[in-house]
Amino acid sequence: MLRIETHRFENLVHIRTEEEIGEVPPRTDFVILVEDEKVDFGKEIFSIFKGINILEYKNPHDSLNERVLRKVCGYANLYIGMAEHEGDRPSEQVTISIFRAEKNEKLFKKMENDGSLIPDATAGIYHVVGFTDLPFQIIITSELKGDEYAAYRALTDKAEEADVRHLIGDISVEHDDMMREHYRVLLNLVIQKNPQYTDIGKGDVTMEDVLMEMVKDRVDEKVNTAVTAKEQETKSRDIRNVMDTFGVSIEKAMDSLMVPADQRSSYRTLVMQLKPQTGAVTAQI
Repeated sequence: MLRIETHRFENLVHIRTEEEIGEVPPRTDFVILVEDEKVDFGKEIFSIFKGINILEYKNPHDSLNERVLRKVCGYANLYIGMAEHEGDRPSEQVTISIFRAEKNEKLFKKMENDGSLIPDATAGIYHVVGFTDLPFQIIITSELKGDEYAAYRALTDKAEEADVRHLIGDISVEHDDMMREHYRVLLNLVIQKNPQYTDIGKGDVTMEDVLMEMVKDRVDEKVNTAVTAKEQETKSRDIRNVMDTFGVSIEKAMDSLMVPADQRSSYRTLVMQLKPQTGAVTAQI
């Protein structure tokens, strides 16, 4: 999703993945570098962004507790402190964002009570204070409202059908090849997490076309698997036929058909499941 948000800014915004922070480094998920302060992502979740933006993504099964918050703050401060030269990564240009589908209710209640968590006017955005002097926010994607956040809400194993449909609709009107590739990766991930929506576009020609294009890798994988199974079946029968016709062992039959050594164990199992031909010469397995 980040690549979709940043694509239109070409050389002005760069994404580094698994960014190293130190000599024997911990890693943060993403660092987004913005080279021009005039860049406007057009979404409130990016409103705190400056020149150097550290992002952590937590799935619903990952912990989100005070220890995690302090660790992410540590990543950010270490990233500043490990710059090669003073001023290379000025603290006034660094922000921190954590994205998670659902909140830790106990943690949020405690932080709200002690004043260290301040809800933004935009639902789903929470500002963290007291842990660091850097701008720090937590984005709870399930709470984000509006069609512009449909893809963020869909990136969970509990995606709503309306959000998946909206995502497919966005793809159908996108003509930039690189953007479509980014969307393909995103939709594959959404469908993988929510297989119940595999046939969501059934009966709608436009949606069916989008889904077929976007999940092409999965279709190709199934086709290749089917082709491999058919080839194995054919080869197994060929081995059985050679054995039955000439009365030779399975090893001799595989020698004559030049079956690779690393495949022979699998073919032995398959061939032994096949019945000999009627009237065949007795072969020694």
